[in-house]
Amino acid sequence: MISTALPTEYRGGVCTGPTTPEGDGIVASGPGHVTIISDKVFDWRDVPTSQQDEVVSSADGATVRIQRCIIIGGIKALLAGNGDHPGNDARYARWDLEDCVIMDAGRRCPEVQDGVKLTMRRCWIHNWGRRFDVRAFAGWAHRGGKIVAEDCLFTQDGGLFSLGLRDTVTDMANHIGQAVNDRGLGALLRLRTYLPGVCRALTADTGGLVLATRCFRNRPWIRIDNCDPFISRRDAIVIAEHIDAAMPLHAHNYLGRSVLELFYALT
Repeated sequence: MISTALPTEYRGGVCTGPTTPEGDGIVASGPGHVTIISDKVFDWRDVPTSQQDEVVSSADGATVRIQRCIIIGGIKALLAGNGDHPGNDARYARWDLEDCVIMDAGRRCPEVQDGVKLTMRRCWIHNWGRRFDVRAFAGWAHRGGKIVAEDCLFTQDGGLFSLGLRDTVTDMANHIGQAVNDRGLGALLRLRTYLPGVCRALTADTGGLVLATRCFRNRPWIRIDNCDPFISRRDAIVIAEHIDAAMPLHAHNYLGRSVLELFYALT
């Protein structure tokens, strides 16, 4: 289905929290309707975790295009397909994510489900899990969702226990619980079940699929499924330069420095 309505556009500016307490920042709805989000900063660092949900989400077969945006500090960054209309999501929904930066979020960077296909190009996902609530992960495709990642950067500036002991134990327990819910007790025999959230950069389960090419990870324990080839830090800097050049000028005020300077400092 192709909607005849004009696209809904959100261009520029800063979003400092959800539209309503415990709500989302932007919700895109379909079927077939196009939502374009560009040159925007989502800075949710000052919003208590109990007062926020997704930064951007979609439902009912929406088409979403996010370009040159920054997300900082949301517990749930991007959710493609919310479970309410899996038929329309599987038939119509499509996400494109280009030249974006997601930093210090908790999870869903992005999460894709219900047959939605998401392509991400030249995106930098850094320190997922730092805004922790129940589990940590970056990109995750499940329930038939698909993520294709090209020229993307996945980095952590800490180690396997960078969430702290209590949150690390909570994270792993909840990942084990999720795996058992999805696969039954047989999940306890799979090594993937015990993978800490800080390692989960781009993974797939329960009929999901991720494909990655020319991606970078700065820790050997960062998991990116089906990536061929991985690239060197030198090649990753070229991608960071491209992202930096695409960013709106006001984005630097919220990052504290340019994307390229941050990438040099953190990797």
